[in-house]
Amino acid sequence: MNLSLVYKTTTEIKYHICVLSYVRENFSKEFSANMIYIVCIFVICALYILKGHSKSKPEPPPLPNGLPIIGHAHLIFGSGLRLWETIKTKSHECCKAGNVTTITLGHIKCYALTDPEDFMTVANSCLEKGFLYDFAKPWLGEGLLTSPLTKWKAHRRLLNTAFNKQVLDGFLDVFNSQSRILLKEISVEERKGLFDHEKYIMRNSLETIFLTATGRDLRADKTLSEKYVTYTDRVLRSVVNRIQNIWHYENFIWNMSSAKKQQDKDIEFLHDVSNMIVKQRKKTYLPTTNKTTGNIIYIKAFSDVLFDLEGSNGESAISNQDVKDHVNTLIVAGYDTIATNLVITLLLIGSYKEVQDKIYKELEEVFGQSDRDVEKQDLPRLTYLEAVIKESLRLYPIVPVINRFIDKDLKLKNYTLYSGKNCLLSIYGAHRHPVWGEDANDFKPERWLNPETLPKNSNSFLAFSLGRRNCIGKAYAMMWLKIIISHFLRKYLVTGDQQKALFKFDFLLKPHSGHYIAIEKRK
Repeated sequence: MNLSLVYKTTTEIKYHICVLSYVRENFSKEFSANMIYIVCIFVICALYILKGHSKSKPEPPPLPNGLPIIGHAHLIFGSGLRLWETIKTKSHECCKAGNVTTITLGHIKCYALTDPEDFMTVANSCLEKGFLYDFAKPWLGEGLLTSPLTKWKAHRRLLNTAFNKQVLDGFLDVFNSQSRILLKEISVEERKGLFDHEKYIMRNSLETIFLTATGRDLRADKTLSEKYVTYTDRVLRSVVNRIQNIWHYENFIWNMSSAKKQQDKDIEFLHDVSNMIVKQRKKTYLPTTNKTTGNIIYIKAFSDVLFDLEGSNGESAISNQDVKDHVNTLIVAGYDTIATNLVITLLLIGSYKEVQDKIYKELEEVFGQSDRDVEKQDLPRLTYLEAVIKESLRLYPIVPVINRFIDKDLKLKNYTLYSGKNCLLSIYGAHRHPVWGEDANDFKPERWLNPETLPKNSNSFLAFSLGRRNCIGKAYAMMWLKIIISHFLRKYLVTGDQQKALFKFDFLLKPHSGHYIAIEKRK
């Protein structure tokens, strides 16, 4: 008798019992224990049967530490802190293994990539989003982030007009005024030591995105804006929890869970807020560009552009539901990602005095000693500040992993990816790839000022995704960040310690602790 085979079989049985016990414990309030066992045993048997018929094609090497049945799913159990550590560790392992590995999450097989050149091959050849984005569809519908390829192609072309230079320039007054509001609110923390700047920035960013997306001013209702931030965080966390719990991948199990019921309530609140605002805006919007009448400024918000497009363009027409989906996506993808990057960038600036001094010197060259508004002709002159923002995004990409569906066999540099599988593109891994040099793990904004110190492949920077399905709001984000940091650093000296910061993965990369800063007025 093969003793090693007996040992392996016994170990697998013990492991399956542990998994079943864990599932039973976590679902005891929602299902009968017997039902859970029956379902899980059925799934286990089905997977074993399928496993015997899935070895016909050579695959990229599997990531280490996979287990029977659940594969690598055990690596993503736990808190957002543990999940982020897993993403970092496995990204580095993928780099060492040749930049392409195979990961299994239950019955779902995924390829993991960390090579920038392979990224571009996948990003331009496979435009369909992967299964993980389906978990956000109850919230975001079929906005640009989650829409199927056919709708995305038609709507992306139409929505480009919402991000043209004329529309973006119309937001300068909003960005400047919101920056001054943030400074006023945060002034209570002057010379009081370390404090959590995230809570100020999140609320201010939400108010800013609502102004630009819908023209609605939330400043009069702080309770509403704070609730919106709280509910958004809860929904993001619930999406991540579903990603972590592979039994929730099946809709029939997810739909019976208490987590789904709570998520539905949270999403209902978020939809009620955005739908109410869109409905009010539609009654009063003017199908014109920005204009000023007396002391009143009419801002052509993103929703106005959508209203202009609604019902036109034949088969690619934007429906009323599309308007709502796109607005919800713009709000979430706008305020949370930009706000989180601002939180991290200010921490980095406060941690590196020489970097802060160089930024301030550049600000003096552009603005002198004035605290005037940032004008559009100032933005191209803030080259070092832009380098700092890019370096922050390189080290801490707010969206560290993206997911694409492989709908055709695809030849990469060293391996072939086969159709029908999912692909996880680790932006974090690509940003720490050897193409960035030996100092890839260092915060070094100067690398962006000299083409010789950057990777030869310009697609190695992926903070705004890449390829044809990249982030439509890149110019919007850079404008907003430059303006608000310009105001911040002209008024305040910032201190912090990036070495103490811990991060978590809640669909986006977010600070967990150690990210506090201190501020004092410049003399």
